[in-house]
Amino acid sequence: MLDFATFATAWDASTGSTRKVRAYLKQTLNSGLVKCAALGKVRPDHSDGEDLDMLAAVGSSLCLFRVNGPGMGITNVCSAPVYSNVLDIVCLHAPAGTQAQVSINNDRGELCAVLSENGVFALVQIERFNTEGYRIRLLSEDRAYMGLEDGSCLRILRKLVLDPLSRVICLVSWLDYIEFVHLDWSDSESTGRHCPVALGVRLNVEVGGAICDAAILAPAKAELQRVLLVAAVVDSQRQSVFLHLYESWIRPVGSPSVVLLAKLPLPFNMTTPVHIVSLPEHPECFLLVTENEVAFVSALQILSGDVYFYRQQLPQLPDGDCDLVKAFCVAGTTVLPQSYTTGSESPHSRRTTVPRSPLLDIWREPSLSEARRSSEAVAGQMAQKVYLATQSGALLLVSVSSRPLILLTKVCSTPQATEDASQARASWGDVLLFLGTEDPASGVVQAGSTTSVSASDYLFASGDCLDHALIRVSGISTPDTDMDTTTEAMTLIRHGRSVLANQSPMIDFVLGPYMAYWTSGRNPDGAIHRAQFGHAICVEELIESRDSMAEDKAATFQLWHFALPSVGPCLVLQRAQTAVAIAMDLETGEWQVYQELQQILAGRCVLFIGVVESTTSLLCISSDRVEVWSTVELSENRFERLLTLTTARSGEVYTHGVVATSLQSGHSCAILGVESIEGRPTSAPSTDKHSQQRQSSIRVIAIPDEFGTSEHEQTAMEMKFAHEISCLRSFTLGDNIYVAVGTYEPRLHLLCLGTELVSMGLDLPLSLPDNVSDVDRMDVDCSESVVPSRASQVINDIYILCNTDTCCILVGLRDGTLLQLTLDGSLVAGTAAEERRHIANVTRDVVGNTPVHFAGVSATASALEDSENIANSGIDGARRAMIVAGSLFLADLKPSGQVAITACFGDGQLLDRTRFVLPATDSVDLDSNTKRYYAVDDASDAISLLSIDLEPQCHIDELAIGCEPRRVICDSETNMLVVAGVLPQSPSAPSPTSCLTVLDPHDGQIHAECKLRPGELIHALETWHIHGPRSYRYICVGTGMYTSTSDGRSGSSTRAKSGRLIIYNLKTAKRKSRPKTPTSPMSDRMTISGQSTVNSGYELKYVWESEREGPVLALAHLGDKYLVVAAGSSCLVLKLDVVQRRLIECCEIPLRFPATSLHVRESDIVVGSQREGLHVLRFTPASVDGDGYDELRMVHSARYGVHTADVCYLSNDLVLGVSNGGYIYAMGIPSHRGEFALDYIMGIHLGSECTRIRQGSPVRRLRLPEQSLAWSASNDDSCVLINTVDGALWTLLSITDDAFMLLRQLELAMVAMGPAHAAYPLLTVCGSTCRARHESKLPVAGVVDGAISTTFVEGLTEAEQHQVVQSSSELQRLALLLLANSNHQSQCHAEPDNVQIAVESITQLIRGLGQACVC
Repeated sequence: MLDFATFATAWDASTGSTRKVRAYLKQTLNSGLVKCAALGKVRPDHSDGEDLDMLAAVGSSLCLFRVNGPGMGITNVCSAPVYSNVLDIVCLHAPAGTQAQVSINNDRGELCAVLSENGVFALVQIERFNTEGYRIRLLSEDRAYMGLEDGSCLRILRKLVLDPLSRVICLVSWLDYIEFVHLDWSDSESTGRHCPVALGVRLNVEVGGAICDAAILAPAKAELQRVLLVAAVVDSQRQSVFLHLYESWIRPVGSPSVVLLAKLPLPFNMTTPVHIVSLPEHPECFLLVTENEVAFVSALQILSGDVYFYRQQLPQLPDGDCDLVKAFCVAGTTVLPQSYTTGSESPHSRRTTVPRSPLLDIWREPSLSEARRSSEAVAGQMAQKVYLATQSGALLLVSVSSRPLILLTKVCSTPQATEDASQARASWGDVLLFLGTEDPASGVVQAGSTTSVSASDYLFASGDCLDHALIRVSGISTPDTDMDTTTEAMTLIRHGRSVLANQSPMIDFVLGPYMAYWTSGRNPDGAIHRAQFGHAICVEELIESRDSMAEDKAATFQLWHFALPSVGPCLVLQRAQTAVAIAMDLETGEWQVYQELQQILAGRCVLFIGVVESTTSLLCISSDRVEVWSTVELSENRFERLLTLTTARSGEVYTHGVVATSLQSGHSCAILGVESIEGRPTSAPSTDKHSQQRQSSIRVIAIPDEFGTSEHEQTAMEMKFAHEISCLRSFTLGDNIYVAVGTYEPRLHLLCLGTELVSMGLDLPLSLPDNVSDVDRMDVDCSESVVPSRASQVINDIYILCNTDTCCILVGLRDGTLLQLTLDGSLVAGTAAEERRHIANVTRDVVGNTPVHFAGVSATASALEDSENIANSGIDGARRAMIVAGSLFLADLKPSGQVAITACFGDGQLLDRTRFVLPATDSVDLDSNTKRYYAVDDASDAISLLSIDLEPQCHIDELAIGCEPRRVICDSETNMLVVAGVLPQSPSAPSPTSCLTVLDPHDGQIHAECKLRPGELIHALETWHIHGPRSYRYICVGTGMYTSTSDGRSGSSTRAKSGRLIIYNLKTAKRKSRPKTPTSPMSDRMTISGQSTVNSGYELKYVWESEREGPVLALAHLGDKYLVVAAGSSCLVLKLDVVQRRLIECCEIPLRFPATSLHVRESDIVVGSQREGLHVLRFTPASVDGDGYDELRMVHSARYGVHTADVCYLSNDLVLGVSNGGYIYAMGIPSHRGEFALDYIMGIHLGSECTRIRQGSPVRRLRLPEQSLAWSASNDDSCVLINTVDGALWTLLSITDDAFMLLRQLELAMVAMGPAHAAYPLLTVCGSTCRARHESKLPVAGVVDGAISTTFVEGLTEAEQHQVVQSSSELQRLALLLLANSNHQSQCHAEPDNVQIAVESITQLIRGLGQACVC
């Protein structure tokens, strides 16, 4: 585990004498685990023929997906948080002829019923939201009492069973009870209710045993008012399985009732039922799926006591183990060819063509009516199709005809046989849905039945340890008489990692350098998932010159990009001695040297080159002149020079050049940085090297719209500076042109070209008057208060971020430092020449170790928007900017005035060594959220074309390791991952075997592997770096030896009797390899020797081990000398003997129960107990002179009786723990010496099993200036990340007391609105948002759940937000108080609307906290 640093964290400021901690919890990485799903037309305005909708319970959210066309995947539409585990979802189809059906067909979607684990039975509906989107709306909710009217004891619920005609819905528990709920579809308008359906009479049926499964059968056409329910029940008295048949009638008058018609015991040789599948095409019949077979059963057989079902064995695994069916879906009908069966044949005559069951000899035909017999006597029969997904990964197709006949077809043996085996899992999961059948003639997928033999079925599969997959199955094939099953063609269409990426089971996770890694998947397809958050970058093209780009070996320090008529995109590279022009060949797409433009650039040091918008001419600023060249007419393959605007005077040289264009008039001007040499007074000796001094100035030259034939010097404005200019930038904001000047002092000067100068017209000669009143100066001294030292702290680049309310100036220094200067007003509003601006706030951050550059992100691309790699136009382009300091960042000025800076990530090493980037102004962007840039690599000087996603996202990819990962750590020095996994078991090696793998997280390369003993599992993994004359990178491993024990009563079990502590050394290995073949222009530029090259690798070298009496469950190191070990029911400290390379036991303390986790802070050790919460131990080493002895004693304890999975120190007196039941709690160390019990500080339930706590953030970003965050001075370790087994990550933040009280009051106000309001949370018990899965005595205090506050911002309309705020005067008071305590008082109006201001304050707070929680 990671140790705390010595500095104070945010949690230190929250504790103290008041013992009060306020925290904000939010789920930042959603789980991709699909628990259940239902298909239907649930969106409003859903017309016939459109794609289906899928409402699914994904992690702790209810999500709506749109199922696209054939093989096109699914699209996320909307989601809503839920506060209980969702067990089942069904889609309600309104009965024909009812008012509800008319409204659903017109303006409403179908309703969905949701059953949660806490007993809430809710009806939800999808409705329009903000004219463009959708949201999930709660209509009504009730509790499932299961015979307990007071609801004092909740039954363990299982699923929902819906009548095919949506007249009755049944709530099925695991034990004893089934609750019938009649649905009332009467006119809701006449009854005054807002829900189209009402819950009618509720009847409870006690079945007297455990319920395996239940289903409502399809009714016969003559008995549509009859409801038949069949349940497979394990009789608790007779210890046998019975089929119960219940009957209920839909009566318009009178109270309905439920009657048990019959019980039928299953045959003695039939295994336990798993599923009961109702067959819509076969009324009053169902398919009974057991552990190893399927059987066709009718209600008539249950009534008559007929136990001779038609049965068919399921395919078995090669090793003979039971292969359970995990999920099923009914897929409509198909036509059986005549070769399968005929109406005149008897079942006994089909043995040559039908897969024969071993129990076929005892089957006898049930009694069917003559009418039904005559209807089936046709050349071909209609067969109901059912797909079964088994535990091993096999996908089976069952075709059930009306005569007792079952055809089994093996669609796919394992997911590994699919096209995309890298993304497969060992099982299809628990969710299998039938999406529809594709008509081969029209290519349209239609839900329901089809009679086409050659049609293809589409399925959706998901579940535990499985990314969702779309499966296409071809038509029925002819069975082989020599095979038990037939084989069909199956295609896996897509794995949707971007939509439903499943990270479960996430047993362990670790934070690397701006990344997060976690274990995922099960044997044998486990992997390490790598997550990066930020702006995704894709390298689209590598550019190089094929002729003379390599003549000048110096690095490229400037780059310009523009487009010429009939030529296309051009790039100009300025190097130390030459400038190179290249252009893209429009026919071949290759970049070549542009010789015509190269002639202009010969012998010149280019400062700027680009096309002037107002004249469509080529402007070239060099070190001694400014020229305008024609881009329209070419004579003799040469550019025609139109005008020389100005030339450098004697003793002058131009050092910088930019171009600015007024958005109001459209006129342009060139802005030059000039360095001149002036003589000192005559008293100074002429031989003195300081007799001449440099004089710096800024000169503005107007660019005329029309060019004459005569060349003459253009008059200019000029301003002098006392120090040499280091950078020059121009910005056009609104109607004003701003010039930002940075000097070597360092000092920042901000100039504004006044409105009167721009309005004079740039076609007239400009002159600088004696007084410079038309130029406004804002000087910022960056040498004293902002920058601590002037050594190498030269201003390298400047950029202005601005909106209508706020202005922030970004200043990049050459040592990698970024300064953020926030002004007290915007530069857009008003005339800047008349309104002075002042610096309101200054922040300083280090973004890299190379000079900081900026590049713009503008909505409209133009060559003039770039001036030395800066693009900006108007207000839209001034809100965001790229920051380059080796790595790439995107700065975004939020409407609230905050600047969020987030890192970019992508493929290749270019992102870590980028010199600067330039917007590709003439390229067509992929979409509005994508921008293309040319980037220069700092190592190879290669130019690449990048596409950058302007919207941040979380990118997750997999690193396959070939085993089931259980533990993972990241070595801080090498950035290598060390993974502890379990190898796949085989019949020859039934005992699990663990292995250690050293993995490179960047390319997935495995450097080293080592196996442990058979039956040995790794429980603990820790890095231990020893620094001294010789440094060591130790990998500490704690294991447990498991042996199988068996007795006649309980069978076999495993138990860990002993364990080992093993120490490895992670060493650098030198291995010779053959030179790689260059595959890109970037690799061409690298120096590659013709001889063998030496690559650095890593290896694990065995150092030492020790046998322990119990399993070693946790490890932690105390500095460089001591290692803390939790082995069995004791905790001990070992001392390192470097000379003898072994560990010596110092002291030991016994514990009542085994320890599960350890965390060290200085000399204190917090221990997570398996049953007693946590303990605090204190280690006192012996003195240096040898007096005394090492001592380990318990100083504090909190015996809450919870299984603590992990612990960590938040501060010196605050400890955080998580339980495997999903409870997060913080305990405070008593301030009074001598107190033994820990103080309870805060706690909250997550609702899912937690395993690990990590501090930090995988997001590479700078400080978020949110005042409601209790950030530390260093801004490190302020975030706490907690994972759950289902693959979710939660972030815990320390917030101020004012923010906590406001969010808590907001939650109370939203709950008080009632279920009829959109603000009411989903699936809560009496409005409680506690996520506890079972009744818990652990209190919830000090933590606010961010899910409900996020709903306020993202799930409510503006009118609904006002309703929530208006309902609570206390909420308004707290919101206004928080606003008054912040720095946004200037945003209040003279006569404020308290409700509107309160809504804005709450929204700003929630958005700021949401940005801080993103990872």
